Amino acid sequence: MYHKRFRADPLILGSTFVIIGVLIVFPFTLLFINSLKADGVFTFQNYVTVFQANRNYTALFNSLKLGFFTSLFSVLLGAPLAWLVTRTNLPFAKLFKTLFILPYMIPPFVGAIAWSQLLNRRNGYINSWAASLFGLEGHVFDVNTMPGLIWVMTLYLYPFVFITVAGALERMDPTLEEAARTCGAKTMRIMRDITLPLVAPSIAGGALLVFASTIANFGIPALIGMQGRVYVLTTMIYSYMRRGLTGIAMASALSILLMSISVGALLLNNLYLKKKQYTLISGKSMRPTKLDLRRWKIPILILAFLVVFVTVIMPFVSISLTSFLDAWGAKITWDNLTLKNYRYILFEYALTKDAFKNSFLLAISAATVCMVLGSLIAYISVKTKIRGRKALEAVSQLPYAVPGTVVAIAMILAWSGKYGINLYNTFWIILLAYIARYVAFAVRTTSASLEQIHPSLEEAARISGGSWLTSLKDIVVPLIRPGLVAGWFLIFMPTLRELTMSILLWGPKTVTIGVAIFEMQEAGYVQISSAFATILLVIVIVGNLFVKWLTKGKAGI
Repeated sequence: MYHKRFRADPLILGSTFVIIGVLIVFPFTLLFINSLKADGVFTFQNYVTVFQANRNYTALFNSLKLGFFTSLFSVLLGAPLAWLVTRTNLPFAKLFKTLFILPYMIPPFVGAIAWSQLLNRRNGYINSWAASLFGLEGHVFDVNTMPGLIWVMTLYLYPFVFITVAGALERMDPTLEEAARTCGAKTMRIMRDITLPLVAPSIAGGALLVFASTIANFGIPALIGMQGRVYVLTTMIYSYMRRGLTGIAMASALSILLMSISVGALLLNNLYLKKKQYTLISGKSMRPTKLDLRRWKIPILILAFLVVFVTVIMPFVSISLTSFLDAWGAKITWDNLTLKNYRYILFEYALTKDAFKNSFLLAISAATVCMVLGSLIAYISVKTKIRGRKALEAVSQLPYAVPGTVVAIAMILAWSGKYGINLYNTFWIILLAYIARYVAFAVRTTSASLEQIHPSLEEAARISGGSWLTSLKDIVVPLIRPGLVAGWFLIFMPTLRELTMSILLWGPKTVTIGVAIFEMQEAGYVQISSAFATILLVIVIVGNLFVKWLTKGKAGI
């Protein structure tokens, strides 16, 4: 029966395997091969050279150090906040749950720009205010250091821990806690002996996700670390790529190393959660007793507002304020505030128009192609028994599990003319990179929706004489339409503000929003880049809130 469905349209389903092979398998195979070639000969010389260079050792150590401490502080911040909003009578808990997730919606490189303005050692707002308030000379804080990197990275990645721990606490069977409370156990002992062990897998899982995201991040280390000569693997790869073709072999070797660490962390996360998490989580919809904070309610409420102030309000105010300054570093007075930066960005600067046009076209195209391709992959995996279907799904997930820098280098190796097709510096190579990286989103959202469609519906269509395409068009697609729409927006939003891949793939005519802001900031046009970043920030936050509203209550999302 399944074979008939497959033979009904072998061109469509069969071509999916070919597309994934060309889109993902081919570029990543070339990346691995290129890392093993020097002067046209297969050798380990690239890896020897990489490991002989002290700066690469330093970059590797910095990546691991940054990943470890960011994960640690993300747990120390995210886990308690998750407990507060799910297990206590904290006022405005639902509002805080949304506010604590907001940093996840903010593009990391925009956050890096904001904190660079706040803690810049020369004229950062906080350093300037501290100097004038306490009569200090010099600077108090310097964001262009490893502690500065850890600080900024933690503020934008702790939501990984917050989301995973909050989800575990909401789904956890409360009967054990209730039994302990009935036996007279105090709150702290219940948390130590019952709650913490039950959510420990989710805490560890969130920490590993933070670690993988940290070592894969480019925007924050590039905008903050590079100015202080603090290099990590992603920025070292970027520096090699700026040398042109002479540095691509070294960049490939470093990319394999970076990919191994990142994928290793994610595999460890999946393995750990598979063994631990679901044995401790109940499917019951029982609501646990909320802990009464009593006299601590107001102090903790103030502390929660302080977290929101530091993670959301301060960066947004900083970047917005800078966008209105006549010149970066000028005193904040009415005479120095102007709208000319926005006028220049929106109406006068040609690069802005190109960036908006390219980013929106890329985001719309990538989201659409990803949903079509991802839906076919999901259908093959969930609704057929074709050989290799699970391998197809696994391969489609690979690019999202590896750093975007690695994906970009793989695309450069595959589509720069050596194998007959030259897409370098064109719109198409960026689009291919976006599709390869984000098709995993489409597969996940569509698979969840397809699993809820009972096979009898399609069986009835076939018994009535309908073809595979007919049942797909008239039954399957209408039923999973909410998931398809939500998945489209879930891909559209991150591709709209993407930087990590675009910075290595853009050309003179293919600048994107992320690249434009990055280049302006690097060139010293701080107030202009801030105006552009503020516009992007508003678009991204509104868009993400719309996606959250759209996916609320949707099955399978």
